[in-house]
Amino acid sequence: MQYVVKASHVLVTLDPNSTPADTLKAFNQIQEIREKALAGEDFNELASEFSQDPSAAQNKGNLGYFSAFRMIYPFEKAAFATEVGAVSNIIRTDFGYHIIKVHEKLPNLGKIRVAHIMKMFDKPGENTDDLATKMSIDSIYREWQNGEPFEKMAARYSDDKNSSGQGGEMRAFTLPEMVPEFALAAFELQEDGAVSEPVKTDYGWHIIKRLELEPVKSYEDEYAHISNMMSRDGRSNIGTEAFIKSKMKGSDYRLNEDALAVLYQVAEESRDNAAFFDAVAPTDEALISYYKDVLTVSDFMEQLKSDEAFNIKGGEVAIDNQIEEMAFDLVMEVENRDLALHNEKYKYLINEYFDGLLIFEISNNEIWQNVGKDTLALQGYYENHLSEFTPAPVLKGVVCEVVDKRLNKRMLKRFDRTGNGDNLVQILKDNARNDQQYNCEEGMFEFALDAGNPVDKSLLPEESVFKHYKGSIYWEGEVVESEPLPYDEVVGQVMSSFQQWKEEQWVRDLREKHQPVFEYELLK
Repeated sequence: MQYVVKASHVLVTLDPNSTPADTLKAFNQIQEIREKALAGEDFNELASEFSQDPSAAQNKGNLGYFSAFRMIYPFEKAAFATEVGAVSNIIRTDFGYHIIKVHEKLPNLGKIRVAHIMKMFDKPGENTDDLATKMSIDSIYREWQNGEPFEKMAARYSDDKNSSGQGGEMRAFTLPEMVPEFALAAFELQEDGAVSEPVKTDYGWHIIKRLELEPVKSYEDEYAHISNMMSRDGRSNIGTEAFIKSKMKGSDYRLNEDALAVLYQVAEESRDNAAFFDAVAPTDEALISYYKDVLTVSDFMEQLKSDEAFNIKGGEVAIDNQIEEMAFDLVMEVENRDLALHNEKYKYLINEYFDGLLIFEISNNEIWQNVGKDTLALQGYYENHLSEFTPAPVLKGVVCEVVDKRLNKRMLKRFDRTGNGDNLVQILKDNARNDQQYNCEEGMFEFALDAGNPVDKSLLPEESVFKHYKGSIYWEGEVVESEPLPYDEVVGQVMSSFQQWKEEQWVRDLREKHQPVFEYELLK
């Protein structure tokens, strides 16, 4: 979507159900045309003479500009992959064989909204040298240059009655959606409000005013639109088709060539579908098999009878197309059903999932359900682990952080002599050069019993605000040991801790019982 391409093509039509002989004839024909183009003959003249696209007689194969999702996918892919000035390889689509010549490739500038004043030719394309029309548009342009408002001039002079009543304003368009000469001139305008010189198209002369440019949106903004367009034109199935084709090339896919040869023979001798269906005898002989799943000849014939599009006059090609379609369905059905059997990574993932469910079920039965029911065991665990449910000691006093290295050295010497933090704030004031070298807080803080000065931060509880301070911590005051929280207030915490303890005990018992051996070398 970041670029637009201007290209021409030559088409040799070919029905999707054509016989091999007709297919070869069409391929040879397009190949001969391509060789003429590569030899230097004018591509558009070749399109006018040989292309079976009905529009080629008028446009000589010129498709103009187009962006992503404007053409069927194989054609679009080839056009954007071909260098400017080059002729593509031969491409097969549902319409037949194509060759493409790319004339130009430009960045996609997005969508533009313009107003225009138009002086129309009497007959499009036939009066491009109409002097009177040219003189009229030049006169209008000079009037605008002299200061006349563009919108008033559009209403007064423009022959485009669909837009003149709106000051010449048109609906927004992209480069491929508009006449090329008009679109290119519009996108060349560099800013909103800019006005072009008179521009000629096959329909007349125009003066164009840029109103607004909307650039191409980001991939994230266009994601929903891209996904929708991909699902519409079938390119979203490319990965699936490639996957299935790779499976059909493997040894697990088998096509019964003998049974197929019989179907070919009967098809050649049958004048219509009814005769074909009557001539093929019902049989459980396998026609297609993938792993242990089988599509019998009878299954194949029953599906053919239900397909209104099937026509035996297509001969071997019609049968091959049906077999390919049914084989795709068979392979996809088996892969969806037995993915865990055929894909080692998926199998490992599923086993991990089931193992997790099994462990959860066992843990639930062995630990979690029992914990909630055994209130006596919970209370016993609480009483034996009171420290776990006791808040951190509380300091009521002053805590100071020293951030200056020199001040900290002086403080260390001071506390080596005295060993206590009495008069801490005053000591800091006496030793500091300024109050930026330390900061102090007074209040009640979660702290540690028997903390020294300075404090060993590793002794502080995790919930202490001072544990992660960068400077040295000094304190003075009283540290009081907290009482255990009442059982009723922490029963949920007790249950969680008891579950974890039981799980650890359970795992230890399992290891002692089964004594697992780990081959660590295999993990490297």
